Amino acid sequence: MRTLVRITLLSLLLVIGASCKKRHAIVWIGYNETRCADKWEFNNNREKLKQNVVAYCKSKGIAIYEIEIFIIGNADACFDCECKTGRQFKCKIENKDLEDAKTEGFFEL
Repeated sequence: MRTLVRITLLSLLLVIGASCKKRHAIVWIGYNETRCADKWEFNNNREKLKQNVVAYCKSKGIAIYEIEIFIIGNADACFDCECKTGRQFKCKIENKDLEDAKTEGFFEL
């Protein structure tokens, strides 16, 4: 009788474990903002700018789970589109999306 109970419990645990959704590893990526060479629409409102980054990445198949904007230094002393603003986006994504994010100009943190 005890063996039957143990086998039943073990089988139940295996079924529950197999039915759980497999989780992907999470990584943080960064992107140094430019004056006007970014692929998403600029917005002076930080929340709308974050939404624009998330929407752009989503259109490329990259799901962003968390996004923040940080000041990491001074802006470049130039006015070309590729010049850096001194701000950096930090985003949390699944590891499976890392290579796609890198092709969009992001880097792993």
